[in-house]
Amino acid sequence: MNLIENESCLVLKEEAIEKPVFLNSMLLNCTSDGCKGHGTGNKDNHVICEAIEDIHWFCTYVFPIEGNLKDPVKMTILEIETLPLDNGTPCTCTFKVEIRFTSSYNRREILNTVRNHVFCQFIVE
Repeated sequence: MNLIENESCLVLKEEAIEKPVFLNSMLLNCTSDGCKGHGTGNKDNHVICEAIEDIHWFCTYVFPIEGNLKDPVKMTILEIETLPLDNGTPCTCTFKVEIRFTSSYNRREILNTVRNHVFCQFIVE
């Protein structure tokens, strides 16, 4: 016998996952100068490589999710610029990151997370 024929079938409806409502935002001005970070290597490319690693982190990091919020923090890279020395090698790489967040996190928690994961220096605008 087929159980579906003899018992009533319970149909579960998929509940709609709420989209986060971003209440807060901040802008980080980030500077990678190659002084911190990863050992020795080609100093000329070190600044750009360090910035790329940090930019990749901002693009891929997912803050722990609370409740059924899909993504309580959204980090977006807005612009990237390298500033060359006279000989053309980059001395700094700057980029801006917009961070929008829900009430699930406060500014301090987000900034501490960023500080613990990136090599660049940053200031909040």
